[in-house]
Amino acid sequence: MKLQFGKKQLVLELSSSPFSWFHGQTERMSLTSLSLLFVQFSLFARQPAA
Repeated sequence: MKLQFGKKQLVLELSSSPFSWFHGQTERMSLTSLSLLFVQFSLFARQPAA
């Protein structure tokens, strides 16, 4: 399932691990991902152009 909020996108999907956490960032996008009880929440956010 994908939800779009302006420049941010939230993705919900099943995960293979019961718990995990990740945060990463590039010049164009940041990603924050949390898996809780085999459900993964991923938030993609576009960075403002410099």
